[in-house]
Amino acid sequence: MAFTMRTSKPSAGNKFYNNGNNGGYSWCINGSPTDPGCNVLANCVGYACGRFNEIIGSMKYKTLCCNAENFIERAKEAGLKIGQTPKVGAIMCWQKGATLSGNDGAGHVAIVEAVYDNNHVYTSESGYGGSAFWNSHRYNSNGRWGLGSGYSFRGYIYLPADVQKVVDAAVNPPAPAPTPSDKFDIGD
Repeated sequence: MAFTMRTSKPSAGNKFYNNGNNGGYSWCINGSPTDPGCNVLANCVGYACGRFNEIIGSMKYKTLCCNAENFIERAKEAGLKIGQTPKVGAIMCWQKGATLSGNDGAGHVAIVEAVYDNNHVYTSESGYGGSAFWNSHRYNSNGRWGLGSGYSFRGYIYLPADVQKVVDAAVNPPAPAPTPSDKFDIGD
């Protein structure tokens, strides 16, 4: 497994972004408008579930197909860790409205592709009734990471520890150790 930042829409036929009706791994509903090559797009849930599992390298967490605002509960049930500090590969989760029932909105989810600091991240996203894919710089200037007043930020869902370690090494490789040189003597 190697991590590569996603800056473009998944290729047509990518099994992480297609449901079983279209030859894929996902259990998510078709997006709206439906992307013919990645039929769970345009939909933030289909995208976030697909991208999270794509980073892992298998469809291990397919139960993350629910209203976006309920991802936190599903992640906890699956044994995933939750927190308030951004990490590359994490799912960002927002609630819409005052309840977690979906009656007042389904929320939003996105994937963290880069962390600049604890208040600035770069995401990959999709949106039901909108675009199949986009990237965004998100700032935590309003406590909602750039979403409107109808949303509240719930937290991050982290990759499993073994996968996070690989991702962290890919985005922050260790500095090479200096090698001795025979070109100079200390007395030079």
